[in-house]
Amino acid sequence: MIFLPLGRRPNLDRWASRGFPAKLLGGPRPSDDRGRYVRVVGREPPGDPLPDGPFRRVASAILDYRVFPLSVLTPVMAKTPVSVGDTVGLTYRLVPGLRMFVASRVIATFDEHTSNGWKTGFTYRTLKGHAELGEEIFAVEKDRSTGDVAASLTSWSRPGHWLTRIGYFYARTCQIHASHAALDHLEAVAKGDIAQSTLHRPCL
Repeated sequence: MIFLPLGRRPNLDRWASRGFPAKLLGGPRPSDDRGRYVRVVGREPPGDPLPDGPFRRVASAILDYRVFPLSVLTPVMAKTPVSVGDTVGLTYRLVPGLRMFVASRVIATFDEHTSNGWKTGFTYRTLKGHAELGEEIFAVEKDRSTGDVAASLTSWSRPGHWLTRIGYFYARTCQIHASHAALDHLEAVAKGDIAQSTLHRPCL
């Protein structure tokens, strides 16, 4: 927990040396929560992505981990864009002056052709001490035939801390709310409604 009035700030270095929980390495369980949130956030002419069109704007935001509106979740980064092995953190506002800080590790990145277009994004896995056990994929895809640009968040998870087990329904509601807020945010990015200077704030 980060108590801002006491001058505390997120410390990503403490998480960089942490490994993955043993319970996580077995992969998802049938009882785990699954999330798949997809939205067409923009359109381009059919064909490859435009150099500065909706696809590339969203791809840049995702690879810089600017996925969520800052009013909901604030990224804590050592560098951008992300690469495999990077530890990335975020803070979640609980009440004024109090934030929860957790971190995950990037296990895959992609920027590649697909059977019908192009796909860019990354996957991360939660570290020991995270409130949740699981993985999440952040991606944007362009359909070459239609020009549709779709952002997506795909995850599986289960409580990783006694607090999230006790407060399961609240924690799950927060997860769902954050995912919908992310799609709203990425749609605004695709439309160019959010200034690049806001997206590329200095790493904390």
